[in-house]
Amino acid sequence: MPNIITITVEEPDAILNAGAYATGALVRLQWSATETGTYADVSGTGSTPTIPVVTLVRSYTGYDPNGTVSTWYRTRYENAGATRLSDWSTAFQVAPEGSGLICSLWDVKQELGVTATTDDELLLEKIRQVGNEIHNLTGRLFVRSPASGTTTWLFDNDRSGRTFPVPKGIASATTLEVASGSQPESAGTYTTVTAAEWFLRPTTSERDDGWPATSIVISDLSGSYFGTGYNVIRLTGALGFATVPYSVQAVAQRAVTASYLSKGSGVGGVAAVGPTGAMSVLRYISPADRETLERYSVLRIA
Repeated sequence: MPNIITITVEEPDAILNAGAYATGALVRLQWSATETGTYADVSGTGSTPTIPVVTLVRSYTGYDPNGTVSTWYRTRYENAGATRLSDWSTAFQVAPEGSGLICSLWDVKQELGVTATTDDELLLEKIRQVGNEIHNLTGRLFVRSPASGTTTWLFDNDRSGRTFPVPKGIASATTLEVASGSQPESAGTYTTVTAAEWFLRPTTSERDDGWPATSIVISDLSGSYFGTGYNVIRLTGALGFATVPYSVQAVAQRAVTASYLSKGSGVGGVAAVGPTGAMSVLRYISPADRETLERYSVLRIA
């Protein structure tokens, strides 16, 4: 599946300045099969290994006709002669349209009735800001992390047993490892739990529509269990919701739209509420949308 890559340039005129990369500056786009593997320029008919930087334009589109959901990318700035080079960006992946965001840029533009790309970078920033606030307010992770594929996650545990809750959600999981005591941030000594002895719960048939698993359970017939300590659980997989629930996408779209339309008004994005101000809500959401988010929120016990 060809990949469409959105690239943002915060200050294009600074990049084009004679003291930086000057006229003719460009963004180079490279790919790799793995995050830390060998990178090469994207290639193939219609590919964009280099993208010219244009004054005042902050959002660009790159194309990789040979890309897949597991392909990794990186970018850097260069001058026309490739004698001035920036550092490479952090490696990243792309996935289906809107992936990695709590709502799609294109859906927000449709809601606004906007077709020009002039403010795409600004809209992407507001989508990320709204997504961050919604995640913080609910305690959930509605965006799959990583966007595609899997990575290794470490968890602390303060209560031994056979059930370990993961309120942010588990989009997928392939390997579970446990330790009997605290482990370092890398390496460490773990025992792999046999695949047939651990499960994600609730089961698929018992989950509400669109919800991921929110806990890991080790069978009572297994010799393994979740011990207490730091970094005692190592999970290979992806956290969050596999896809953002439609109702949450809708809340985010409306919040981003309201934030964009009120830009420059000086209205803050978050308001403290309650007698102590310990709770906060997005100013840009209606009471009905706030109720929607509350239905997804983790129950917090003081």
